[in-house]
Amino acid sequence: MQDKYIKDFYDEVCKNFEGNYKIILEPNRKLKKDWIEYDTVKWELEDIMKDFVNDLLKNKSLNLEEKIIKIYEFICINYIYDVNVLYFFIKDESDPTNIKYIAPDWYGRVVGQDWIEKRKKHNRRICYEFSRFYAKAINILIDDNSELEAFMLGDRENTHYVVGLTGQDYSVILDPDDFNSVKDLTRLKMGLTIKGIHILRDEREIFKKSVDKFNKGRLDELKEIEEMKKNLRDKDFIKYIIESIKIINKHNIDSQGFFEYIRFLIEESGIEIEKVWKEDKYANEKRYERCLYFEFNNKIYLLDSINKDLSIINLEKLDRNLFIFNSLENQYKYYGG
Repeated sequence: MQDKYIKDFYDEVCKNFEGNYKIILEPNRKLKKDWIEYDTVKWELEDIMKDFVNDLLKNKSLNLEEKIIKIYEFICINYIYDVNVLYFFIKDESDPTNIKYIAPDWYGRVVGQDWIEKRKKHNRRICYEFSRFYAKAINILIDDNSELEAFMLGDRENTHYVVGLTGQDYSVILDPDDFNSVKDLTRLKMGLTIKGIHILRDEREIFKKSVDKFNKGRLDELKEIEEMKKNLRDKDFIKYIIESIKIINKHNIDSQGFFEYIRFLIEESGIEIEKVWKEDKYANEKRYERCLYFEFNNKIYLLDSINKDLSIINLEKLDRNLFIFNSLENQYKYYGG
């Protein structure tokens, strides 16, 4: 890969987005910039991806961009976001003008063999892990094409990472788990359109055409929910949310996907929410899932992402051994993997 393209990509990111960014490369490259960081772990494909990528290498009916999107889809269908990482974020208010959320290095970013072996037992991953093996998969597909390369792009606070892909013809950001919206990790499990691919440069629309081809015939929103949004939301908001929950549950979505989808519907309706963590007593290891509560017509409702339901609660009577309200104010020793 020509380092020139990586430098140009960084400039494109800085022009298009606010914030401070860095590019993360595999170890042993020689490119030196203050915005370059080298990963501590060698990038490797996870076992469940190896055969899939090898089959794509042999596939002559798809172009490179279509294959890259196929891997994106594979990740979204076969993995879920490990929301437990957010439980360990620390809120830094030392500078009132620049409040930060600090991610723990040891959760998926700076890891050893013990972590890697434990992750093989389940399909929960965080953005850093997704970006590692997705970038690796793309570079395997690219093979000897020196005009194109995939790598990791992150913010300098280490709170989120995506895949950057750049070369002579285009620059693209691939983000299957944008935690500010309903992730493609959730959307694609329900057959919806891709939303997490952001094209920075593509004069000949090479990548755009492949994204459009994938999205053709797919909906931006579940048809049943769109119908209820029109016919029920303004008449009976709580029934609208309850019926939406029933629809989402038909798709066997994980707890985090359930949370973010219903949260989106609630906030889209102008309702303010508060987040709370709940310990998952059904899990094989100690872990927490995000839930939320909100007030409507003088009642408090709890959206339980573990039970995947909505109920009226007395906030003061919630079990404080089960529910955690201020995880950002504490530091916790990690357990499990």
